[in-house]
Amino acid sequence: MNKDTFAKWLETHANLKPYSIGRYSKAIDTISSELGDYGLQRINLFNLSDTAFIDEILNNPEFKRKNDKGNRMYSTALKHFKRYIEQYNDKEFQEELLKEELEFEKYLTENPADVSKADIEDKPKDKPNHRSVNNKKVWSRNPKYATEAVADADYLCEINNQHKHFISKFNGENYVEAHHLIPMQYQEQFDNSLDIHANIVSICLVCHKKIHFGLFEEKKEILEKLFNSRRERLIKSGINISLDELYSYYQD
Repeated sequence: MNKDTFAKWLETHANLKPYSIGRYSKAIDTISSELGDYGLQRINLFNLSDTAFIDEILNNPEFKRKNDKGNRMYSTALKHFKRYIEQYNDKEFQEELLKEELEFEKYLTENPADVSKADIEDKPKDKPNHRSVNNKKVWSRNPKYATEAVADADYLCEINNQHKHFISKFNGENYVEAHHLIPMQYQEQFDNSLDIHANIVSICLVCHKKIHFGLFEEKKEILEKLFNSRRERLIKSGINISLDELYSYYQD
C-alpha cells in the first residue's frame, strides 16, 4: 500500500473530484508524520494492517483539535483510508485462500490414493496448523486425507452415485472432488480438527459447484443428505453440530 494505490482506490470507490483525491491521499502522509505530536506510536500508516489504530487516531484529543481546524478533512481522509485497508486486506486474504485451494486440488488430481478401510479411523484430532494473513487464519489441509476419503467412497458422488461425468486421466476412475462439509474457514469455532476423513465428502463437480454457487434453497437438500450420512462419524471425531448450524455456514 502507498499513496498512489490509495489515490487509485479513491478514484474507483469514492465519488470524489481529483482535487479531493489528492488532498485525502496526501493527508495520510501528513497524519503519519504527526502521530508523535498526538502522543501516539510513530508509524507509516501505509504499512498499517490493523484498522483499530485508525480508530485510536480518530478518538485522540490532539488529533481532534487539528481536525477541527482543518474542517474535518483529516478525519474524512482516515475514514476512507480505513475502508481501503479493509478491502485491501480482504483481497489479500482471499488470494491466500485461493492459493491454498488450488494447491490442494492439484494434489488431489495428480496423486490417487491407495487406501483400505482400515486406514480410516474416526477419532478427534488436534487442530491443523495455520498461517496468519492480515490477522485472519488460513488453515492448512492435508490433501492425503481427501484422496483417502474419495477412494473410500469408491470415487462416487455421495449425493447420487449415478453422477458420472467423465473418467479422470490420473487414476482411471470416475472423476469426483473432495469437499469439507463443515468449511475449514470455521475451524476456529471447533476444539478439534475439521480436516478429517469424516468431514470430507466425495461429490461430482456439478454438485460441488452447486454447493458453492447455487441458490441456498437448492443447497439445503444436498447439505441435509451429506449431514445425515456423516453425523455419527463427525461426533466420533469430536465434531458435534446441528443441521441448522451447518446451513448457516452456507448462507452467505
